[in-house]
Amino acid sequence: MFDDEQCEFSVVVNHEEQHAIWPADRELPAGWREEGFTGRSKACLDHIDRTWTDMRPLGLRGRHDGGRPTLVDLFAQQVRARPHAPAVRTRERVWTYAEFDRATARLARRLRRGGAGSGTVVGLLAPRSAAALTGLVAVLRSGAACLPLAPGDPPRRNQEVLADAGCTQLLTTAPAEWFPEALLIDEPGLEESGPHQRGRADEDTSALPRPHPLDLAYAITTSGSTGRPKIVGVPHEGIVNLIVASVEDLDLVREDDVTLWTTAPTVDSSMHDILMPLCAGACVAIADGDDMPASRILAAVRDLGVTTLEIPAAVLGPYGRQLLPRLAKAGVRLVITGGSQLDGQGLGDAAPLVVANGYGPTEASVAATWYRCTGETPSWVPIGTPVRGVRTYVLDEELRPVPVGAEGQMFLAGVGLARGYLGLPGRTAAAFLPDPFAKTPGARMYATGDRVRLEPDGDYVYLGRIDDQVKIRGFRVEIGEVEHALRECPGVVDAAALLRDDAMGGPALVAVLTGARSPDKELADRLGDLIPSHMVPRFFVWLDELPLNRAGKVDRKALAVLPLTDPVPRS
Repeated sequence: MFDDEQCEFSVVVNHEEQHAIWPADRELPAGWREEGFTGRSKACLDHIDRTWTDMRPLGLRGRHDGGRPTLVDLFAQQVRARPHAPAVRTRERVWTYAEFDRATARLARRLRRGGAGSGTVVGLLAPRSAAALTGLVAVLRSGAACLPLAPGDPPRRNQEVLADAGCTQLLTTAPAEWFPEALLIDEPGLEESGPHQRGRADEDTSALPRPHPLDLAYAITTSGSTGRPKIVGVPHEGIVNLIVASVEDLDLVREDDVTLWTTAPTVDSSMHDILMPLCAGACVAIADGDDMPASRILAAVRDLGVTTLEIPAAVLGPYGRQLLPRLAKAGVRLVITGGSQLDGQGLGDAAPLVVANGYGPTEASVAATWYRCTGETPSWVPIGTPVRGVRTYVLDEELRPVPVGAEGQMFLAGVGLARGYLGLPGRTAAAFLPDPFAKTPGARMYATGDRVRLEPDGDYVYLGRIDDQVKIRGFRVEIGEVEHALRECPGVVDAAALLRDDAMGGPALVAVLTGARSPDKELADRLGDLIPSHMVPRFFVWLDELPLNRAGKVDRKALAVLPLTDPVPRS
């Protein structure tokens, strides 16, 4: 962004006592004041780490909510309006809204007795399941924020995450030796909600608190450059804004929908996929098993009567043309996608099924922009336009707006922003900057690190990560452009590209491909017709399928250790 070697920064504070850094020689945006410390950016951020000890905004400490709803409010509205409608469905049973209300209320009260409430975080160690959904909603109803953890992660990592989040309570579906005081979700009676339970279940429902819109609803871990994960804290108002837009503006959920939960609880899009139906009167369907690969999706859709679901872009791009018509025939009306750039053919050709492509980092409450695919959609699918309440800016390195059609970094602002990184005030201050374009004084904007372009028709196009640029023989190379060209080659179903420093002969581009294998020399020659010669990979590796991580994105760490064969001879 700014040249740290040349730029002096000031620590600045807004009316909510949120901290940030700002170039000392530039006019401060309205609502921000200098705190009194100046220096290079690292010195300023270190100072913030020492002094910003309470990251809660003052508006939260005052507890004035202005009548804005929370996730708990939206769910309660559906319980009152549709008590006998299905809320959760598995192959074994169905919970109505009234039954799910009682099951989650009982667990919420147990959490309250253990100290859960506003300002606390409760861990959730559970695979995708009805029990995990019960635990999530119960945590929300206790007034706390939910921090999902993966049962398959090393215990030491999970312990570190809980400690960093200040978390002292853990919900789990199985005993955890490393956290013996964890509360089991599946203890007898927790999920039973038949008539014989009603006398006990219905008592004292008014005792559960009503969260504040600025209270954290959930916290999601993302990878950190220091080797320790960052924990993004998202308030109720951010995810509620997206859910209301999903219902009223985007047609992502209807009362008669059955939404299949396909992603792991630790992926932020899960919060949208499962909380959106429960806040809109629809039903969440949960298939057996923890994993939900593409091969099992169609069977689950048929078994559970699914009408909407999420498929990661890394899966939908290469396989959508074959999968979408079959899903449409099975009764699916909508496929939500995102998580990475959507690059594929025929994504608008399965009418009446619609593909909705969402874009947004965890720091902006799952998705900030949306695009609906049509028959005219290009293979490099746009990321669309911002949802209500979200502001988008495309800025240059000096934080100046670029013209329409020019590329720059995407900055996001408005109601969808996260509070920041829990326990990391300096990292928060570096990424959440004063917003010089906001009408509201003291507003912040988030630097995504994504390169985008605003098209004349109003849609944004994703161009790649700022840090995805690599240098080959002195040339800057965009990895996304190489991958797109690879997918244009005959026989290639999916592709990933990366720079390997350990390649024979020195740093080189490596292409990892799936599909019908063709000779490397033929592929290189074909690429030479599409992209400059310095962008053509020197090595080609063929796999049955690309490895994906838990978030449904290509696992680039796995690609970085694949064995390489001989390089392609240069003409």
